[in-house]
Amino acid sequence: MNERKVIWLDILTPKQAMLFGSMALELIENGYSVIITARDYDYTFAVLKNLNIRFIPIGRYVDTPIDKLIEEAKRTIELIEKVKHFDILISYPNPVASRIAFGLGKPYIAMTDSPHSEAPSRLSLPLAHTVVFSKCIPEESIKPYIVENKTRLIQYNGVDEIQWIKNFIPSENYIKSLGLEPYNYVVFRPPEIKASYYKDKNIIDIFELILKKILEMNITVIYLPRYRDDAIIRKYGHFKSFIVPEQDIGVFGPNLLYFAIATISGGGTMPREAALLGTLGISLFPKDLYVDICIRDRGLPHKRYSIFEYSDIIDRILSDIRYVIKEPERFKNIAKYVVNKMEKPSQTILKLLKEEISIES
Repeated sequence: MNERKVIWLDILTPKQAMLFGSMALELIENGYSVIITARDYDYTFAVLKNLNIRFIPIGRYVDTPIDKLIEEAKRTIELIEKVKHFDILISYPNPVASRIAFGLGKPYIAMTDSPHSEAPSRLSLPLAHTVVFSKCIPEESIKPYIVENKTRLIQYNGVDEIQWIKNFIPSENYIKSLGLEPYNYVVFRPPEIKASYYKDKNIIDIFELILKKILEMNITVIYLPRYRDDAIIRKYGHFKSFIVPEQDIGVFGPNLLYFAIATISGGGTMPREAALLGTLGISLFPKDLYVDICIRDRGLPHKRYSIFEYSDIIDRILSDIRYVIKEPERFKNIAKYVVNKMEKPSQTILKLLKEEISIES
């Protein structure tokens, strides 16, 4: 029975906090017990608190390879001490949690939209009972990471962000409570340059130049840093129109993005999330991701510019911004139609969990 099953969700990033935090609420509604653990990184704790999700804080983010190994060893021990009784692990590619589940003989359901993230995928997906991922992503990009005949591959008709956008209702009051006016600001998210897949560190210079140009246009910048030692904050933090939400408070992302002129990010999640809300999402990510191509093909306002492909990248982005300022709600109805046609990943997860005989180690 559902009530006898304890689902462990281990969360490492703000995106995972939005995904698994909102999914946890559905799991509980369907009779499952849920244990949530989370690593101290970026806005991860703030996202969970804003969702009113109870969680156990364990571990922290560190930079260097040797420090990562030491921290993961410490986190492994603490997780084993705190999470002793669970039936199924659900997480993104996660070497520590997947190793614990494997060692205890518990099934691990992995979710991923990041086959480009090689290191965590190689270290964890071979231990997965099932990998759940978007139909936008070819099976061939996941298969190199799994053990043939040991891991099931299950796809769903959507992207991860649909999990928290599907039933989202925008609130202009929330934006005004932050001292903002709708369609009068741009959300910036810097590149995750310390991630294993981010090889080109020069992108931060381009990113800063774009930010500077936006400020010169008298447009407010909402800046969401990834790391505490952020050089851009030190340089622009004194500007009145440069706003950095406190890390322990954070923001409610969907509302912030819905009423933005645009979002510009070095990562993949936020521009995709914005586009699904009908807001221009501009990605500077070094690779054109399968899920990004998928939502662009559906007519959503998502653009990607690589510093290797466009010498006039700054001019192009500024031109995009000027264009959407004229009609910021142009894509809202299209986005709503597209989102309504997509599935939340929780639909697939819940179906999988109910197949009692298939969830065995």
